[in-house]
Amino acid sequence: MRVRFKSFGPIRRSLAQQVLEIEVPDGATVLQVIHKVVEIGGDALRDLVFENGAINGNLIVILNKRDVSTIGGISVYVSEGDEIALLPHVQGG
Repeated sequence: MRVRFKSFGPIRRSLAQQVLEIEVPDGATVLQVIHKVVEIGGDALRDLVFENGAINGNLIVILNKRDVSTIGGISVYVSEGDEIALLPHVQGG
């Protein structure tokens, strides 16, 4: 099945494009999609996305415009046509 991955900020710069169309197996989770994207992006992207084996705490994982923490976390399954996004936290003062 095909899903879309949208990236922003340093992740977008690392991938050199904002949107990727990715083929993943049926029953894939959000985390599996992120791992697939990291495979495409290489070590530099891996360093941005993962910290100590987990998703970097400075990133918000979005599935179909909803924070995954509100819908079951990164282990939630994706469906054909779903859109996953990684957003950096925006901080300021």
